[in-house]
Amino acid sequence: MSTRATSAGQKPPLYKIVMLGDSGVGKTSLVARLTNPDRPMNHDISATMGIEFDTQMLDTEHGKVKAQIWDTAGQERFARVLLPTYFRKAKGVILVYDITNAKSFESLRERWMTQLNDHASSDDLAKLLVGNKNDLEASREVSKEKAEQFCAEYGMEMLETSAKSGENVLKAFEKLIGIVHNKALEASSRSKGGIRNMNGANDGFKIDGAENKSADANICGC
Repeated sequence: MSTRATSAGQKPPLYKIVMLGDSGVGKTSLVARLTNPDRPMNHDISATMGIEFDTQMLDTEHGKVKAQIWDTAGQERFARVLLPTYFRKAKGVILVYDITNAKSFESLRERWMTQLNDHASSDDLAKLLVGNKNDLEASREVSKEKAEQFCAEYGMEMLETSAKSGENVLKAFEKLIGIVHNKALEASSRSKGGIRNMNGANDGFKIDGAENKSADANICGC
């Protein structure tokens, strides 16, 4: 694995990612499983009131990065007020539904994608669809095929997870943060390329490269 993003003397970049989805789909449980994978799952986790966030170091193909994961209330009365702040400087979003609850899946299109487009630059955000509670296969109401159609329509990838068993939880967060980090590195590379082109176009004029030495380390979503 390359360690370009975390070479000696550099801090890992920090990216803000947000969780979206109806109350009860397991957003808070997914974050809890990620940050405390060995702790027994608390099945009595109450609905999030307002906004909470956790930070977690995650691996990408370009080294370790830090994710600041924001979890908000699924209730409309909180979301309407908090979403503008919630999306500020976010670089990625995980859209969560419950595979045993068709309404939670329908809400993604009817409510959450609309909120996303209203309060964020949706095209710039990395997005991942997560179908949670796949340990309850016998009670499934949302087929994988339907979820894949949604992903094709909105241009995102998907995973099914279980906050209860931990299946695919780390993989989901690493997949999203990997997309976010790749986008940031590509943007940084394009920016540096523009500076090099300017240097070449000006006879004898050079921009000192010192200001770019820590560019990768300071790609920050917060």
